[in-house]
Amino acid sequence: MTAEAAPSQTFAHSGKFFNVLGLALKNAGLTILTLTMYRFWARTSMRRRLWSRTWVLGDPLEYTGGAGELFRGFLISLPCFFLPAIFVFYIAPIAMEPLAAGWLTFGFYVFSVPLVAAARFWMRRYQLSRTRWRGIRLGLAGSAWGFAGASWGWWVLQMLSLGWYTPAARINRARLMWENTRFGDQPFQFHAQDGESPQKGMWWPFAMGWIGMVVVAFAGPITAGVIAVTNGVDLTQGDPASVIAIYAGMLAFYAIGWLICWAPYNAAAMNRIAAQITLDGARFKLRAKTFSLLGVTALGWFFIVCSLGLLAPVAGFLQVRYVLNRLELIELPRFATIGQSVLEDSNAGESLGDAFDLDMGVGVI
Repeated sequence: MTAEAAPSQTFAHSGKFFNVLGLALKNAGLTILTLTMYRFWARTSMRRRLWSRTWVLGDPLEYTGGAGELFRGFLISLPCFFLPAIFVFYIAPIAMEPLAAGWLTFGFYVFSVPLVAAARFWMRRYQLSRTRWRGIRLGLAGSAWGFAGASWGWWVLQMLSLGWYTPAARINRARLMWENTRFGDQPFQFHAQDGESPQKGMWWPFAMGWIGMVVVAFAGPITAGVIAVTNGVDLTQGDPASVIAIYAGMLAFYAIGWLICWAPYNAAAMNRIAAQITLDGARFKLRAKTFSLLGVTALGWFFIVCSLGLLAPVAGFLQVRYVLNRLELIELPRFATIGQSVLEDSNAGESLGDAFDLDMGVGVI
């Protein structure tokens, strides 16, 4: 039986926009009043709200994490990231020779690549260990540093290939993450069907995005120059307000161009990754479309930019609702045979995940 002919079950997210916006505004206000210390309770309340609105086969997810656990993770990240970052960016340029400080900054950026990957792994492990469905806990096995090392290698290949290794790197990261994911004692699998390429359907959209960004990169300065000449503005010694307006317009042009160029690739990558995930023989199918995904992404970035990041959870909610309302499960796993997870709970919160804010304050539902 083909995936199209097999019976399917849809996921659903019943979250309402203004309900989530109200909670996000309250959390933002309290975060400001407490000098950001409320953000741990803000994340917890938002996740509980979004998890409880996520329906799978008629039953909601449950989030059991606590703010105290997130605060503990923040304390771990202080000596591991925040204090070194303060030294590299604020103290070293003053206390060290410029060349030495420059090399130190470069080394910090290079080291941050695997560090971000490890942080993403720890964050996902914590969130899955605090997620339950029908009483069964999810989990993530494997090594964060193993994932970080592999991600660093793929990042090097992306740099050496001028970005053209990106589709393969994205699939490789998804495979490594999903093959370590557990629902109870049942592992997820990640593989293509019938000998297909894991990146099937991703290369043409990626090529369009890559070429489109090259065009945007050249078109931005040319457009800014034409506008400046047309309006008689000297970009080097002209009126500051006019110069700032032109550069702000060029920045907006780059941002919009980035979203438009990469929307087809992002939709194709999301669909392809979902199609390769299986659980006890049951497959997933996602129906992300270019223009609808572009609209959701653009609206999310509007909230992030206009609120200086304080309403990032609204953007995360829009993404979560978009994906879940377009996700299907082809056939059903044998849920009756799945036992409780034997993986240990993550007791260090999200650790460095808090430092990089990798999930817009929402999570990885």
